[in-house]
Amino acid sequence: MIALLQLFVAQAAFTGNQSCKPCHQAVFENYQRTPMARSSGIVADDVPTGKFRHDASNTSYNISRQGSVAGRTLSYFIGSGAAGRSYLYGLDGFLFQAPVTWYSQKNRWDMSPGYEEDHDPLWNRPVTPNCLFCHASQVRPIYGTENRYAEPPIAQNGVSCERCHGPGSEHVLGKARMVNPAKLDPARRDSVCSQCHLAGEARVEKSGKQLAAYRPGDLLADFATYFVTSGDSVGVKATGYVERFAQSRCKQASGDKIWCATCHDPHKVPAAEESIGYFRKKCMSCHQQAHSDTAAVGSNCISCHMPKEQVVDGGHGILTDHAIPRKPRQQATSPSPGWKLESFLGGAGTREAGLAYAEVGLRTGNPRQQDEAIRLLSQSSVDPDVAVRLGDLLQRKGKIVEAERLYLSAIQQRPPGPMVALVNLGVIHGSRGEYQKAIRFWRLALEQNPGQREAAVNLIKVLRALGRVAEASKVEEGMRRFDSR
Repeated sequence: MIALLQLFVAQAAFTGNQSCKPCHQAVFENYQRTPMARSSGIVADDVPTGKFRHDASNTSYNISRQGSVAGRTLSYFIGSGAAGRSYLYGLDGFLFQAPVTWYSQKNRWDMSPGYEEDHDPLWNRPVTPNCLFCHASQVRPIYGTENRYAEPPIAQNGVSCERCHGPGSEHVLGKARMVNPAKLDPARRDSVCSQCHLAGEARVEKSGKQLAAYRPGDLLADFATYFVTSGDSVGVKATGYVERFAQSRCKQASGDKIWCATCHDPHKVPAAEESIGYFRKKCMSCHQQAHSDTAAVGSNCISCHMPKEQVVDGGHGILTDHAIPRKPRQQATSPSPGWKLESFLGGAGTREAGLAYAEVGLRTGNPRQQDEAIRLLSQSSVDPDVAVRLGDLLQRKGKIVEAERLYLSAIQQRPPGPMVALVNLGVIHGSRGEYQKAIRFWRLALEQNPGQREAAVNLIKVLRALGRVAEASKVEEGMRRFDSR
């Protein structure tokens, strides 16, 4: 009998930073001190103590060194602390963002980005896997929920070695090489940095793809498309280094020859007393004749040409402008961008453009962007993402029947259903007096995320109207866990 020869290709798995240490000890130790390596982790007893008052919600916050605030325990931090640090807390396996952030550059506590104008002191903002993508490694979400995770939710703190070099299990066994970004073609090389340092106005995952599946060596554009506002820049964003750098004369003149690692060593950050000379040397490698007068020798190029600015999307954060303006310019604290969007990485089809216009239009309330989204999405195949976005837009225009059909399609394709579809279907049925159907959809939403306030508020109202007071009180008790009052 002839034996059949079967060939199997092993899928490399993540092994964690510690597996790199034995052979790369110096690089490992240097990297542990970088902001990327410290971009997330478990809260210890080193939280800056402090207190502040938020006038909009008439709430005072007092933060202890152990991370206790408003009767809750901060479990994880997000952010290296170079600009600031936000915090997460867990409840029944679900992760939520705390409304308080430590802004280290201003040495103060204040509200987290997006919470500044809130009038209710709530702790119900869900932390989704995409929120953690750039700050943590090997995130462990539970499918079918919005923000529930396995324990621990993050298997590797910070940006791990494998986020830039690929999974290491085969390399540890001597069967494969790790990815060296510098040896990749420019598009794949730049994808490694862009996975976290490209923000855009909208990020749209390709149909059937998840950004979490990206691995170094892949093309980021195969997993997601990024859109930026056409025309004038909108200012410095918290993670928008790549698109700002693309606007610089340096990048435009040098093309693919220059990239992030031309100036930055990803494994090591120069000491503060060395940084001026370190980066000046980088600048002078191309600009030997710049400021050749003796008085300018030893000057700080960055202070004039890469000024630090208040970010337009990150609270009190102050970050370096990578557009490298030749002359100082007025900071864009109140940007007025145009309404049109354009693909940054290319490869955008009608679906991706429509989803981008929907995301931005719903966030800004711009009617031209919303109308453009409806036009484009109406021409697209109806996958769950298209169905939810188009349904939401049509519902806002009073086209309830069309919206209901789209929401049901999204649920059928992606059970138990996208959150927006569940909540809004409940609203549609509730407005018709179909209360049992409405209750079912809102309960499904709360199973995915117990902090979903719209579902809870609507559910409480309907249950009380039906005389089901005990059930309403139980839902109300659950919601009180997310209120600071």
